[in-house]
Amino acid sequence: MRPTSLTFLFALAVGSFCSPQVLALVPTTLAEVNRLPAYCRGTQQIMSLTGASHEAGLKLYGEEYHHLHHYCWALNAENKALGVLDKTQRGYLLGPAISDMDYAIRHCRLTFILLPEMYSGKGRVLFKLGRAPEAVASLYKALQIKPDYAPAALQLSRYFERQGERAKAIAILKTTAEHSATPSAAIAKQLQKLGASTAQPAEKPH
Repeated sequence: MRPTSLTFLFALAVGSFCSPQVLALVPTTLAEVNRLPAYCRGTQQIMSLTGASHEAGLKLYGEEYHHLHHYCWALNAENKALGVLDKTQRGYLLGPAISDMDYAIRHCRLTFILLPEMYSGKGRVLFKLGRAPEAVASLYKALQIKPDYAPAALQLSRYFERQGERAKAIAILKTTAEHSATPSAAIAKQLQKLGASTAQPAEKPH
């Protein structure tokens, strides 16, 4: 069977139980899947396109992997929204994306390895929807779970920088750096941009 036929059958199967809004999120081509993180390839529905093993994902990531396709769908919607200038059209894609992210997050234990990334991704999409207070809360949640999670710290820092709160932007980066065993080049670059010292804190006594 030709790949185009496989894609058609996959889209038909998904369409039989998905609403139009969900269909806007679900990847239907390998080109879309290739823009997603590698862990998405074996998730439900997406594995029909890739042939990847869902069982292997469950073994590697745990029971949460069974629900992770919702987060991957949301990331696909975010990709689709890139370059969409019309605010209503962006909302049509990104609004349901938040719902899918929330679904996936609700099915995760606090120890799930991808949870900080999921909260950070949710914060990024919330910023795109103009929902800054919710975005900030989601990013702080990511840092609460993983205090050295640089992507969340960088998003927060850039947000506070835009708000003119330079001291807060610097403090978030330095706190995150203090929790990290490995210096982050991205955090150092952002600190330099803010005119702050990039020196590593003195080693704490044992």
